[in-house]
Amino acid sequence: MNRAWIDLDPADVRNMLVSLIGYRFGEQPETRVDEIRTERRAYAQKFLRLADVRKHQSVIDLGSGCGFGTGAIAEQAGSVQACDISPAFLDFARRECADKNNIQFRAMQPRDLSPIADQSIDTVISMSVFIHLNLYDIACYFAEFSRVLKPGGKVVFDFADSNRLFRRFRTHGNDDLFREHTGYYRENPASLAGLVQFNSARGITQVAKDAGFKRIKRRGHVLLFAAR
Repeated sequence: MNRAWIDLDPADVRNMLVSLIGYRFGEQPETRVDEIRTERRAYAQKFLRLADVRKHQSVIDLGSGCGFGTGAIAEQAGSVQACDISPAFLDFARRECADKNNIQFRAMQPRDLSPIADQSIDTVISMSVFIHLNLYDIACYFAEFSRVLKPGGKVVFDFADSNRLFRRFRTHGNDDLFREHTGYYRENPASLAGLVQFNSARGITQVAKDAGFKRIKRRGHVLLFAAR
C-alpha cells in the first residue's frame, strides 16, 4: 500500500496540492488555489457530460482529493459519495464543499468500496486516480464497481496511455513524464506506487469486460464503461 496520500499532513496544504496536481501550478500552489479549483471543476464537467449524469442520480467520486471536482459533481447529481484513502484530503474536501448538502464523505481502503451498499450507485467518476493504478488494481476496482453499480450503471475515468509514448505526434507531455518518473524509480524503486502507471485502453477494456462491463465511449485519455 502506498502511504504517500494516506499519510498526508492536513496542515501542509502545499504538499497536499502538489500530491493532487503535481507542479503544474508552480512550487507554491497554495497561492493559486482559485486557479486550481477552476481547472478541476472544468475538468469534472468533461466527465459529467461524457457519463450524462442527471439530477436524480447517485454518483461516487472515487479519489475525491481536495473536493474541487466533487463540488461540481454535487451540483449536477442527486447525491455524491466522496471516497478517498486520505484523511487529510477528506478533511480538506469537507471544508471545500461545506455549502453542499448532498455529499457523504467516505474513508476507504485501496481497492475496497465496502462502505457503499450493493447496487446503490448510478455512476462512478474517478479523475486523476487511475493514472496511478496498475492493471491488477484496475481489475480489483472493476470487481467492486460490479457490486455497487445498478444494472446499466456507468464508470468514467482517465488513464495514462502507454500507446501514446514516444510517438511522433505526442500529447499531454507523456514522454517527458515517463522519463521523469523513470528517474524517480531508478533512484528509489519503492516510489513505484506513487508514480504514473501507463496502461493501454485495450488492456483496460479486456479487464473491464472480464468483470461484466462494456466500453461505450472514449474521449482521448478518458474511458466510459457501462455494466452489462
